[in-house]
Amino acid sequence: MVDVRLQDAVGPGKPNHPDDVRTVQRLLQQNAGLLGANIRPTGEFDAVTANSIYNFQRRVLRMLFATGIVEPRSETLWQLAEMHPPRLLAGAHGGIILAPLTGSRTLSEDDYKAAAEEMDCEVRVIKAIARVESSGDGFDAQGRPIIRYERHVFGSLTKHQYDIGHPFISSRMPGGYSFPERDQYARLQHAYALDQDAALKATSWGLFQIMGANHREAGYGTVEEFVRAMCTSARVQLDAHVNYVKSQRDLHDAIQQKDWSTIAFFYNGSNYRKYHYDTRLQIAYEQIRK
Repeated sequence: MVDVRLQDAVGPGKPNHPDDVRTVQRLLQQNAGLLGANIRPTGEFDAVTANSIYNFQRRVLRMLFATGIVEPRSETLWQLAEMHPPRLLAGAHGGIILAPLTGSRTLSEDDYKAAAEEMDCEVRVIKAIARVESSGDGFDAQGRPIIRYERHVFGSLTKHQYDIGHPFISSRMPGGYSFPERDQYARLQHAYALDQDAALKATSWGLFQIMGANHREAGYGTVEEFVRAMCTSARVQLDAHVNYVKSQRDLHDAIQQKDWSTIAFFYNGSNYRKYHYDTRLQIAYEQIRK
């Protein structure tokens, strides 16, 4: 297991302590197939190491202005270590420890019916939202809540102070969901190491993908309480969804009336038409049997 901590920066004109250089070289070697180079962990900052850092930043990170420098806790270091093997790097800096899954990871028909009665809507509407938001499963193979990290929300919450150094984690623009093609938890852990509260609030959680920023509407006083609850069971995720809907009158009305556009707006923002969320909701509803 490679130690990902650096004492100082590695790159042209940097201190290039042998242990730091060796760490970076080992991480580069793990990605040798992407870089087309054989990097030996010699501890000496040589031309092969320099070129490999530049190539990683250009080819993999798609950086417009590659620096060839790996700073401690930088985007380049995080992504080098995340590419292979996948790890939760922020754990070494006080990363997230998730609460265990203690209840069922699936919902019963009775669960759906009880929620529909409380919101005075059709069961199929609730199922359609779950299908579009999370493919109908609130937990991944490891028993963790399904999440989606939103870099533009994190950027806004942190006044964009991390945009330049961490563009995949903080930005004025949404996106970055599929690159790098790794677990969303890697991005969340990275953000959590920078700002714990903002990271949790910038992530949507569970079967209905409720944003952490909406924890009060979901029935929780703090985002930490909300996240812990979302880890425990699908039923708890459903209860949070009911609370969230009932706290938003326009959304509640839309769910009762099957107003797909308004539902899509609440869950996906003003760009919902770009991704056809309203259409996808209606199609999902029509595909679900009564």
